[in-house]
Amino acid sequence: MNWKFLLNQWVRILHCNIYVVNRDYEIEKVYGDLIAESSPLYMDPEFFMMLVDRKVKEYPDIYCEYNSVLYASMPFESKKLVIGPVSIIKPTRELEKFMTDTHFVSDRVHHQTAFCDMKVFGAGVLALYHCISGKELTIDELWQKNGLTGIKIGEARENVQKVIFHRQEAELPHNPYDQEKRELDSIRRGDKEMLRRSLQETYRGEVGRLSNNELRQTKNIAICVITLASRAAIDGGLLPEEAFSMVDGYILKIEEMTNIVKIDAAMRQAEYEFVEQVGRINVKKERNELIEKTKNFIFQNLHSEIVIGEIGHQIGVSTTYLSDLFRRVEGITIQQYIRREKIRLAENLLRYSEYDVKSIAVYLAFCSQSHFGKIFKDQTGLTPTKYRAKFGQFQKTKIHDN
Repeated sequence: MNWKFLLNQWVRILHCNIYVVNRDYEIEKVYGDLIAESSPLYMDPEFFMMLVDRKVKEYPDIYCEYNSVLYASMPFESKKLVIGPVSIIKPTRELEKFMTDTHFVSDRVHHQTAFCDMKVFGAGVLALYHCISGKELTIDELWQKNGLTGIKIGEARENVQKVIFHRQEAELPHNPYDQEKRELDSIRRGDKEMLRRSLQETYRGEVGRLSNNELRQTKNIAICVITLASRAAIDGGLLPEEAFSMVDGYILKIEEMTNIVKIDAAMRQAEYEFVEQVGRINVKKERNELIEKTKNFIFQNLHSEIVIGEIGHQIGVSTTYLSDLFRRVEGITIQQYIRREKIRLAENLLRYSEYDVKSIAVYLAFCSQSHFGKIFKDQTGLTPTKYRAKFGQFQKTKIHDN
C-alpha cells in the first residue's frame, strides 16, 4: 500500500498535519504544510510526550482540549500516527490565544488552527484506522469510546434525576400524555372541533422546561408542537412536502418574533392550519398512491410550466391512464387541479407578499399577465389587483426586479 500517497490525501481531507512518531518519541515524518513554529507537537515538548505516551487502545485515541480542538492517534506498523490539531468550530481569536499561551506556538507567523467539520474529521480518522487495522467502527462509537458524547452519560442521568426530584418536590407533573394524544389525533383526523376541545381541557400538569430563558422556552415549545403537528397531519394525508414547507415557514417566523403571547398564538394558528388542511383532504372519498404522487409533483413544481406527460413519466404510468384515474378520483382534470393550486398560491402571494401582479404571473409560469388575471378572476371572482386591495396585508404592492 502506498502510504505516502494515502496520507497526503488524508491531509487534504482533514486539513491538518499527520505525524509519524517512532518508539523513541521522535517525529520521523510529517505530512502537511503546518510549519514547526505553529505546531504544538514541536513547540510544546511536554504536551507532545503526553499525547504520544497515551495508552494504545482498540480504537483511535481522540484527545480534546479547549472543548473544540481535537487530536487523534493510532498504531501504525511499529510506530504511531498523530493527527492534528484541528478545530471543529470556526477558529476564534480566543482559541488562537489559547494555542499561543498554552503550547507556545509562535504568534509571529499568524498562526491559525485548522478547521474541519466534526463528522468529516471522525469519518477520516475511522477510514484511516480501517486501512491500518481492518477494524470497523461507527462515528458514534468513536466519540462514545473516547468520552466525547456531548453530555457525559453520568451527567445526563444526574440532570434527569434533578428534574424528577424538582418536579416531585414541587408537585409539578408534565402535561398529561392522554391530552397530547387527543390533540395530535384531532389533527390526524382533520377534526377542528376535537382540536378545540382538547386545547380547552384543564389539567394539573405544565409543559416541560426546555430553556431557562422565557423567550427561548416559548419558542422551543412552539417548534416542538408545530413539528409534532406536522407529523400528525402527514399521517392524516397531508403531502409531506407541503407539511415540511409549512413547518419551515412557521418556525422561521417564530424565530423572528419577540412577543411571547404572539408566539403562543402563532403556534396554535399552525395547529389549526394543519387540522384544516387534513380536513380538506378528508373530503375526498378515495385515496390513491398515484394521485398523491401526482399532487406532490405538482406542488413541487407550481412555479414551472407543468406538462402532464412529464408527471406520468416521473411516477411511471401512462399519461392517458393517469389522466383518467385523476379525473375519476378527484372529479376534475389534472390541468384544472394545476390551475387551482397555482391560483391558491397566487392568493397567498397577493395576501402576504409585496410582489406585484406581473412578478407573480411570471413566477407561476403563466404565459402572460392577462392570462393569469383571467384564470384568477374565474376562480376567485376578483381580479388580482382587487383581491389584493381587499385582502392584502401590505400597503405597497410593487417591488422592483433585481
